[in-house]
Amino acid sequence: MTRLHIDGGDLVVRLPWRWALAARRRTVRLPLKFVDEVRVEPHWWRALRPDPGRRYRFRPGRWCVGEIEHARGRDFVAMRTRGPVLVVSTSVRAAPYTRLLLSTSAPEAEAIRLLRLTARSSKS
Repeated sequence: MTRLHIDGGDLVVRLPWRWALAARRRTVRLPLKFVDEVRVEPHWWRALRPDPGRRYRFRPGRWCVGEIEHARGRDFVAMRTRGPVLVVSTSVRAAPYTRLLLSTSAPEAEAIRLLRLTARSSKS
């Protein structure tokens, strides 16, 4: 499972070591100012978009991690194929990713925490 924390004004996603090897990166950073929507998708397969990029790895029926390219940009995926998925969407073209699709130990709690943080950062 991924772990999320806030460093300065960035959302930092920390990957487990096996997923980090597959994705060829240990962390993913997204500035909170780019976050537009945070929600929990109860069905993991509904969150996925087509055309995995070259930097996308998966184990059928278990997990998928990496970048998925599509017409509006690219998504970063780090999720198990069981359970709900945290979806963090952006609306700004300058954002490094259009969406982050993440499996966390408590996606509902993470969604509430991120919504509070983004509401706080949008007020300032």
